[in-house]
Amino acid sequence: MLHSKLLFVLILFLGASNCFTQTTECSFALSGRVIDEHDQTPLMFATVYIKEIERGSVSDGKGNYKIENLCKGTYTIIVSHLGCDPVTETITITKSLKHHFHPEHHAEELKEFTLQENGYEEEVSVAKKELSAKELNQSRGESLGESLKTIAGVTTLNTGNSISKPVIHGLHSDRVLILNNGIRQEGQQWGNEHAPEIDPYIADRLSVIKGADGIRYGANAIAGVVLVEPRVLRDSAGINGAFNLAGASNGRLGVSSATLDGNIGKLKGLSWRLQGTLKRSGNVNTPNYYLKNTGLKEYNFSWALGFNREKYGIETFYSKFNTDIGIFSAAHIGNLTDLQRAIEASEPLESADFTYDIKRPLQHIEHELFKVKAYWLTGEIGKLNFVYARQYNLRQEYDKHLPRNDSIAALNLPELQFEITTHLGELSWKQNRTSAFNTQIGMATINQANTFEGREFIPAFRKYGTGVFLIEKWRSKNFKLELETGLRYDYIYQKVYKWNRSRREYDSYDYTYKNVSGSVGAIYKPNDKLTTRVNFGMAWRPPNVSELFSDGLHHGAAAVEYGDTNLIAERAYNTIVAIDYVNKDFLIQIEGYYNRINDFIYLKPTLPATLTIRGAFPTFNYTQVDAALTGVDLKVSYQFTNHLTWEGKTAFLNAYNLTANEWLVGMPANRFENTLSYEFLKINKLTDVYVEAGIQSVLKQNQVPDNSDYLEPPNAYNLLSTGMGFGIPITKKQKLIVDFKIKNLLNTTYRDYLNRFRYYADEMGRNYTLKLKLTF
Repeated sequence: MLHSKLLFVLILFLGASNCFTQTTECSFALSGRVIDEHDQTPLMFATVYIKEIERGSVSDGKGNYKIENLCKGTYTIIVSHLGCDPVTETITITKSLKHHFHPEHHAEELKEFTLQENGYEEEVSVAKKELSAKELNQSRGESLGESLKTIAGVTTLNTGNSISKPVIHGLHSDRVLILNNGIRQEGQQWGNEHAPEIDPYIADRLSVIKGADGIRYGANAIAGVVLVEPRVLRDSAGINGAFNLAGASNGRLGVSSATLDGNIGKLKGLSWRLQGTLKRSGNVNTPNYYLKNTGLKEYNFSWALGFNREKYGIETFYSKFNTDIGIFSAAHIGNLTDLQRAIEASEPLESADFTYDIKRPLQHIEHELFKVKAYWLTGEIGKLNFVYARQYNLRQEYDKHLPRNDSIAALNLPELQFEITTHLGELSWKQNRTSAFNTQIGMATINQANTFEGREFIPAFRKYGTGVFLIEKWRSKNFKLELETGLRYDYIYQKVYKWNRSRREYDSYDYTYKNVSGSVGAIYKPNDKLTTRVNFGMAWRPPNVSELFSDGLHHGAAAVEYGDTNLIAERAYNTIVAIDYVNKDFLIQIEGYYNRINDFIYLKPTLPATLTIRGAFPTFNYTQVDAALTGVDLKVSYQFTNHLTWEGKTAFLNAYNLTANEWLVGMPANRFENTLSYEFLKINKLTDVYVEAGIQSVLKQNQVPDNSDYLEPPNAYNLLSTGMGFGIPITKKQKLIVDFKIKNLLNTTYRDYLNRFRYYADEMGRNYTLKLKLTF
């Protein structure tokens, strides 16, 4: 009995001792300040994150942080701050410890983009690729579509040399969702020659999410999502900015752009930005001739104002995009005989010299975006976000010839004019990662109205939509496996008002669409070198009004197009498998995909051409079939020495019409790209010096039905390029970045299958480009 009592007392003592020990060993705190290494100023909103226990702290206005209830042990501390290189340190906790971190702040430099949450790099199960800082600098002065072509699997659909839009895995226009500063871009994107109305100089980061994983943003993202993301507003007192100049020999292009960021130290949390761009070019030339009326003029500006505190914040943003684009005159032909002669000729029927003048036919486009975003931290469990945006888009298209009536001609009115106004709203809540799970829920609305003046190519319409979504992520404790799934339901109602010529009144057409999008994916990362991703997504897209109601001559495309009011919504089932392997000298990224699209809508060439009172033009009909798109994107890089690197990219695509049992028209040809670069860390006072040479090989698109187009696909071609660049430090915080490149080095004559004007002319010849960026 005595022994049992002693044993009971001993057990109680040991248990109490164990509890006391645990309480004591887990009562330590890590605290200190996060300070800019350069000027020793405190950094607000820096994240100090402990990887092993997945907890952290955010620094306050004085740079102070504190993490409590820590046990004894050795921890990996990751300190991240916008505009800084992440700092990783290993700290052993045996008592409460005060430790200061000194990240190096680079408010004036451009960094590559990584999606981070609490200091941990958040993986996604789809193939997401970003332009590096070097690639983004090299793309300055080019359109958004041209800038994204450096990513494997992304090409462009061109109308002449001044209009391009991104193509992802063979899909474009409404199937590629573009997020401009977090807002879904809404304009007249239905047209093949309607390029995104976005100034790429706004972007601090450009990235592409391939595949049907855009459920967060609603219908249409069958091909993927393009993210155009400005730099986050400055969060410490001071002013920084950048001034860009770009020039090109072909077209005598000139671009200037400036950005100025500031933070008012006396008003804590108040930040601002001003940005503007001017762009002008004239007629471009092929190796043998100038292309008549191919100049452009562009003038854009934007501003942002934000007020951010630790628990809440609000930001406003406004941008205005304006451009005038000349449409290649020789694509507008007077009669059927001349049209056939123009298609068969080796040179355009109209000749020209260089000029900056832009005459008919032309496009004038304006696009406004106003955005308000607010957030509120809901305690320690998450963050509530609210976004409202208004967009206004004006598109005017001018025919080559003025009306025969002199009084009407004197007004110089556009033959087509569309005005579309869009209101978007979203309310979402994102949970901070607790243990292994992370949740995001939300709802979104759209209210859109389109009107027209002039000839009714597409009718007026109203559109209303509502969507709700849920995204859930789970991550294993060892960070090796992550699972994610998402679901979204959308309801869209559209009312179309079409003029009835015989009754001289409007007929109304009602369309209602209800559907579900979803995705499920996994990431497995067995070690730091290998990452595998698998994602299956379901997406859908209702037919747009142009596909339903297009009726007649489309001036900008120099084509006659007809819609079909019986078209129904597309439904896509997309599977992507990706493998990334990287070690010290070698990198390989391979992505395979299969995209089955039921009721796929495409613009099918319809022979013969159509003669109108405006001239003779190729004819196209919107057609619906079941389609299968299968392809592989590959990127390989090998570093032979510390200075010499080879990089290769490949994109293969097979696009098949399952309904007609034949190939699909209008798909990009398979292509290869190889680049050899030599980098120097420093030469005298020059930094980041590099020289490079590359070759792009595009195969002939043989996967088309026989006699399915007005002109057979052009031959394969090879384009050589070379370039160099370096940085010139001016002061400790100022740097001039210089990039020089020669494109189409051998002045090769070629035509590209995805350029609608390949019927009439060659592509651009040799082009020397020079780009300067001064940061301060």
